[in-house]
Amino acid sequence: MESNAPRVNQADIARALGISQSTVSIALKGDIRVSQKTRTLIRRKADEMGYVPDPSLLALSRYRRHVKDTQVATGLAWVTNHPTEDGWRSEMIEAYRKGASDRARKLGYQLYDFWMADPSISAERFRQILIARGIRGLLFAPQAAFHTKIEFDFTGFAGVKFGYSLQSPNLHMVSNYQHQTVRLAYRRLEALGYQKIGFLMSDAVDRRVDRNFSGGYHSLNPSGVDPDFIQPFIFDRFSDRGFDEWYSRWKPDAVLITGRTSNELRNWMVKRDLVPGRDLAFAELNLTSKSRDVAGIDQQSESIGSAAVNVLDSLLSHFEYGIPADPINTLIGGVWRDGKSAPGKALKQSAPSGRGQKNAPVSKGKRGR
Repeated sequence: MESNAPRVNQADIARALGISQSTVSIALKGDIRVSQKTRTLIRRKADEMGYVPDPSLLALSRYRRHVKDTQVATGLAWVTNHPTEDGWRSEMIEAYRKGASDRARKLGYQLYDFWMADPSISAERFRQILIARGIRGLLFAPQAAFHTKIEFDFTGFAGVKFGYSLQSPNLHMVSNYQHQTVRLAYRRLEALGYQKIGFLMSDAVDRRVDRNFSGGYHSLNPSGVDPDFIQPFIFDRFSDRGFDEWYSRWKPDAVLITGRTSNELRNWMVKRDLVPGRDLAFAELNLTSKSRDVAGIDQQSESIGSAAVNVLDSLLSHFEYGIPADPINTLIGGVWRDGKSAPGKALKQSAPSGRGQKNAPVSKGKRGR
């Protein structure tokens, strides 16, 4: 049964504590202009009195902020942390930034670049610069090294990271759904008639995505005991000899690859007079502008950047600052693109029912006879 008691508002909290309503308002937003002690006192009293923000007023506040002149738009920080200022630049990460910047403008923000590894600026100075510019939302670009840890006081700030490379602090994350990316590519190759699909990847690349690429591949053999399931070829350094042994053992008709592995595979095929797409098909798990005529997955990097801003906007709108107790991962699916590297082949009439169909059961691995 719903209560008819009047809704507790910020003025009620202010009267109960004998302070101004403006202090209550900014304290509930986590504003660091109010001391931690006072913010804690106000939040405790608000919880005690049953205060919850009015969604209608919150929506009105968001609307007013988003329609402000872009010249005075609230700033968001695009934070990079590579050894050099432009070291972060790659086609994928720049697409993240473009998607983030475009979405930020639509929501009334302006995205500004900050190089956190600048040796002339300490972490505390970096923090002071952000405060002085009124920036509370931080987007952390992928790090140069996997398992990176940064020291930064997140009091009064909300942060979102791209991918898994920033290990600490553990922030809300936005990434491609690599597990699904592998499964989608595998199924599309099946639909094109390939029956022995392998997996070729650098261990460093797989670690950067928390082993979600290889995990997606292994999920296609859930029992883990199918002796004919093609075991993945995961390497520290690619070697022709090692790949020769794997290829001879499994005789795949198609492989899933990503990154520099594409060049290594092409070079290996040239040395053995094999024609890509004819003698061995392959699909790239992260297509770029250089992946001309290559079949594979477009990870929709700009959409990933846009999604990161949506998450950050929600945090800021609800005044959810600091390191989250329960970080949320937002995973964006990719889309398949046809290409000459996997033109497809006729299905054998003797193939088991459902083999090669788009919706074929994923629990059955490819047979490497």
